[in-house]
Amino acid sequence: MYYPSKTAKNQLLKLISIIENEGKMLTTNELIVVLENMKCICKSPEIVSALTNSLKLKSNNNSHNRSNLTNREKQVVLLIGQGLPNKDIAHELNLSKSTIETHRKNIRKKLKIKGKDSLMVFAIIYKLQNETKP
Repeated sequence: MYYPSKTAKNQLLKLISIIENEGKMLTTNELIVVLENMKCICKSPEIVSALTNSLKLKSNNNSHNRSNLTNREKQVVLLIGQGLPNKDIAHELNLSKSTIETHRKNIRKKLKIKGKDSLMVFAIIYKLQNETKP
């Protein structure tokens, strides 16, 4: 069983309290720092990594990671974010299921995302960010 550090928990709770009391809104970069520090107290640090990757993409529209994704990989990420399985994504894009599996693997590698669940979290956030663009 995983037991997070009491010190890390206390520091995070203190920061949250300060933010609430001052009515301060975190900038995207400040939120990224908070999330990255949460990795040490989280049962699933991969999920936190997916969140921070998504936020980094949002804060840096021309970020290195985003430019590494091909247009096709971006299409696949958006469809993953809709909850579509590989078979349906393949049908939607007129590709084979194994090609979609390869795209998923390449996306995880480029964005340094571990696991299917983390990719799903990233894809959902990515999709939401692209829906809210002006």
